[in-house]
Amino acid sequence: MHRRRNNMRLSRTLINAASVSYAFIVVCVVSSCKDTSNSVSSLGDIVFPATNISYEKQVQPLFNIGCATASCHDNQDAKLNLTFFGAWAQDPGVIVAKDSNNSRLVWCIEARPGSPPMPPAKALSENQIHGLAQWVVEGAKDTQ
Repeated sequence: MHRRRNNMRLSRTLINAASVSYAFIVVCVVSSCKDTSNSVSSLGDIVFPATNISYEKQVQPLFNIGCATASCHDNQDAKLNLTFFGAWAQDPGVIVAKDSNNSRLVWCIEARPGSPPMPPAKALSENQIHGLAQWVVEGAKDTQ
């Protein structure tokens, strides 16, 4: 009987220790997670790295704020839709993967002669212009 009580106490102690350990691990994991949402509110918040451009973290947020706005590139009726990855693929030549020199999107953001400068109302930074061109050179991939 005494041994059985000791075994029960030991079992309860182990269960409690396991519960505390599990709770500790959950708290550590949750507190170490970084917010991966794109809570970007202005063009100035978007900074591109030199390489390994993320469509999800840099390109689409830039499109959302600088391009896919009301009466610009925001829906199916627009000449060019930039609201989601691949919508632009309906118009070959807008983005030519791995070839920024033949991508009309790059011509426009770089304000090349003969191309309408885009976006017309907001200026992109040199970092953003280079970043978009680099994303095209890297294959214009969806990194989600």
